[in-house]
Amino acid sequence: MAAIPSNLTSLDFTEIRESIRSYLRTRDEFTDYDFDGSAASYLLDVLSYNTYYASFNANMAMNEAFLESATIRDNVVKIAKQLNYTPRSIKAPKACVRFAIQTEPVGSGTSYPSTVSLQAGDVFVSSVSGQGFTFTLPSALQASVDQTNGIAVFTKVVINQGNTIEYQYTVDDVKKRSYLIPADQVDTDLLSVSISPNAQSEEIDTYNLVQNIVDVDGTTRGYFLEETDDQRYSVVFGDGVICRQLIAGEVIKLKYVRTEGTKANGCKQFSFIGRVIDSEGRFVSSSNISLVTIDGAQDGEDVETTLSIKFNAPRAFNSQNRAVTESDYEFITKKVYPQAKSVTAYGGERLSPPVYGKVYISIRTKSGALLNTTTKKRIKNNLLKYSIAAIEPVIVDPITLYIRPKTWAFFDGNKTTLSNNEVASKVLGAVDQYNSQAESTRFNGRIDLSAYQSMIDSSDPSISGNITHMSLGMNIEGFNFGQTFTQCIDFNNEIANPNDLSGGNKGSTGAGDGTCVPKYSSVKTGTFYSTGYTEGLLNIQGGVNANQISSTSLLTNDTTALLPVNIRDDGYGTLIMVTKVDETEVTLKKNVGTVDYKSGQVCVGPVDIASTPDGTNRVPVTVIPASGNINVGTGLDPTIFNPTVQTIDYTIDGTNVPTFDPFDFNAINFDGSSINIIDYPTTVFEIPEFNSCF
Repeated sequence: MAAIPSNLTSLDFTEIRESIRSYLRTRDEFTDYDFDGSAASYLLDVLSYNTYYASFNANMAMNEAFLESATIRDNVVKIAKQLNYTPRSIKAPKACVRFAIQTEPVGSGTSYPSTVSLQAGDVFVSSVSGQGFTFTLPSALQASVDQTNGIAVFTKVVINQGNTIEYQYTVDDVKKRSYLIPADQVDTDLLSVSISPNAQSEEIDTYNLVQNIVDVDGTTRGYFLEETDDQRYSVVFGDGVICRQLIAGEVIKLKYVRTEGTKANGCKQFSFIGRVIDSEGRFVSSSNISLVTIDGAQDGEDVETTLSIKFNAPRAFNSQNRAVTESDYEFITKKVYPQAKSVTAYGGERLSPPVYGKVYISIRTKSGALLNTTTKKRIKNNLLKYSIAAIEPVIVDPITLYIRPKTWAFFDGNKTTLSNNEVASKVLGAVDQYNSQAESTRFNGRIDLSAYQSMIDSSDPSISGNITHMSLGMNIEGFNFGQTFTQCIDFNNEIANPNDLSGGNKGSTGAGDGTCVPKYSSVKTGTFYSTGYTEGLLNIQGGVNANQISSTSLLTNDTTALLPVNIRDDGYGTLIMVTKVDETEVTLKKNVGTVDYKSGQVCVGPVDIASTPDGTNRVPVTVIPASGNINVGTGLDPTIFNPTVQTIDYTIDGTNVPTFDPFDFNAINFDGSSINIIDYPTTVFEIPEFNSCF
């Protein structure tokens, strides 16, 4: 009996061919037959190719049937549809402008038109990176004219990048429910759908996108969206049970914006190309329009990726349009506020002390700006539609945890033609990519030193290893200048204890008793000016000394400049205020706060801050963590900030590995300058703050 092929798992052409040949050799009819030197070799190739393609197609068909293993976007979209998930379309960048219009008097009189109207459609043009873009206005706007000077002002006009397009369908088959939007790169958020009884009718019935079928019936004017082939979308109408069914002869009017997405982000300078008509029916010349940009083009996004669909679809299905768990709130918040870059939600019971009946939601926006009160209220009201029972959502500002890595990367100069700076640039490029990854899961996560170092090692083949030290930073903020306050911040990571690392014992004097005191600090603040501590104060005290200087000795008529000061720990858990005179540190005040090295909590105060170098009510606090692995606590949003890379060609410079240097604790030193023997950060951790329309 001939042997039956047993290797049925191979998808390799060569292995399949060899399997067929081995099988034929077991047959008596082909004994001593030369398969390679005869025409039979071509038959083997045909059989192998046929088997190969059949196996490949069968394998692909099974893989593409499951969301986790599917790779073709159309298949992923179809599976996501079964989970009631519609992939996000491309998003048009939006900008905000303010412009004033000088109108002309009516006739020969001194009165002016009562109003001016900015017409919908293409209204502005701009460019970025040498490419021009058109910006459109979704609907007309009207402004009143000041009768004293004839000026009308549009304070905040939000425009979207793209071209407005209108398309119509006539219903000829009431059983047909799906109608394709005949364009790609359509921002579905800007889609307008309306129905007219016939082509001649001016009556318009507006339809709205249905988010939850529980809220609709057979009369609801609503529609659904589905992604079809080639990243296009279809508008789906009701069947008379779920939403109203269309009637033959009705006209479907689609108004949408075709956009370039991320390409137009960054447009700042706009030129007016639209139409303004006053209440007298006259067109206003563009020379009479003064334009100011409030917000440049931002928030443009490309169509949702296949990987993102595979991640979000199951989570959307789990939430079921209701907010119960923390992950539900995180997903739905992104749904109701698309400008969110990352979101974390945590129950009030996780706080200390616990707050029951509330869920706290922290949002990092795509622009980096903090949410204003109006936006927070709008998000909260939208979330209440999904909340159950008496759970109250509370929108809070994210607490950013700044992680500052300092890396020494060793590379073999014989394996690359890149210079030290070029290798460093490749490493920093990898850091940027690492920093932007997993934005949806940044909160409540963990940053492992080993993963970070592996990412650096893989950034270029010539890199053989690296040494990386981490420091952490947060801001004390929200205080009032000239008022005494105490503020605690929790780094949620153990802080390196200088007393342990230096070998000292608490209470030691270091004076021949066989012990030593801490020689460095692991907690430091940025520069600020404290009320009462002036240049004249040091002169009163006789200049430089190592003793505590009391502000009570300050003469009331002393008007000399305030001293730039910093706060650091003494190695025993107490914070002290210091300054520098002639490269020598002077202690101004002791007991201005505490450090819990084990828990990572730093409490600054009581202290009175008169001002800061940049005028903001924020002062950075930087610490050395006890471990390179960083835990991200509840409500903390981590970001890798201001990393530095020093590349070392070990074939030239040797292999000396830098050791931990507590005196080189440079953390976040923006200006590259220091005010005392310790390199303190001199400015706050940068957080974009501006008056935004969004």
